Amino acid sequence: MSQVKVKVLINRSPLKVPVGTKTIDAVKLMAQNSVGSVLIVDGDKPVGIFTERDLLKSVAKGEDLNKPVEKLGTYGKLITIREDEPLSNAARLMHQYNIRHLVVVDGKDNVVGIISIRDIISEKHLLSAISTKSDEEWVGGD
Repeated sequence: MSQVKVKVLINRSPLKVPVGTKTIDAVKLMAQNSVGSVLIVDGDKPVGIFTERDLLKSVAKGEDLNKPVEKLGTYGKLITIREDEPLSNAARLMHQYNIRHLVVVDGKDNVVGIISIRDIISEKHLLSAISTKSDEEWVGGD
């Protein structure tokens, strides 16, 4: 796993919502696109992330989903990883910060995508490495 780079998991641009977007609208966008997170932006600058876990916590607390998404998501310092880092570093960061999504940036700190723990555990190289049969090769995916 340490040789596989984060960038192999990026297959589309992240969904973005501007600061001030109603949380319910962000949730609808996530559902329409079958993703577990949206990047919160202020202009072009990424300033936060809203995830399905944030939604779960918000509903459990009885929060109003008409509140701005930055009030219910993670707003401020984003935890990022460079696209050329090994997947093992991504897994380590997710474990360290108890998060399931990481914002991926290029060498100039431009956002290129978001990866999730599901992306990592579905990665073919990882599945093959942890296979119990030496001649078995896993195919990643859901």
